[in-house]
Amino acid sequence: MNDPLLEKIGDHIAGKEGYHGLRGIDGIYRYLIDKYHWQPLEVRKLQMEDLHLLIAGYEEKATTDWD
Repeated sequence: MNDPLLEKIGDHIAGKEGYHGLRGIDGIYRYLIDKYHWQPLEVRKLQMEDLHLLIAGYEEKATTDWD
């Protein structure tokens, strides 16, 4: 899975949530595991479209704030 927007959002989430050592899509996976109490295998099976829907609030922020 290579979605530049998801990678950037994942970096932002990992930093904001204090997920040291996680970047990109792994930051999104960890966030969804923590928020919804899903198992890692469930989260890793999600399609990109589903990931975009689940993290829609982060996509609404200006990307310049994430650098």
